[in-house]
Amino acid sequence: MKKSLLAIFIVTVTISFNASAISERFRQQLDSSGCTQVTEANGSCDISKTKPHNNQHNEKVFIGYDVEVVFVNDASVTVNGKAATMDENNADATVFKQGIYTIIHYHNGNVSLLKNNVYVGKLKKAK
Repeated sequence: MKKSLLAIFIVTVTISFNASAISERFRQQLDSSGCTQVTEANGSCDISKTKPHNNQHNEKVFIGYDVEVVFVNDASVTVNGKAATMDENNADATVFKQGIYTIIHYHNGNVSLLKNNVYVGKLKKAK
């Protein structure tokens, strides 16, 4: 009985230590690249590149109707400099909201703007 309890205890301790955290080297790579574990895992950020390189190549800017929408690594979205929140994500598009604006980012690359839930138009890609 004591042997089986000891074996269970050793297995439990071993499993808990193995799943505890990321390595210091990986943490440094994330920090220097500007990536997070999520953006690195989903492929939207490359930990082998520098922070400016990742941000420069993964920023998309759309403009129109006195609105500027910036997508950074497809994870962070701002509307006129204010952070937007993801409202919906489905097979066709991702929807973001910021105040009176609703941004629909279609997976084919198009971006539409709604103001007070009324369709305004399609935004043009600036960068």
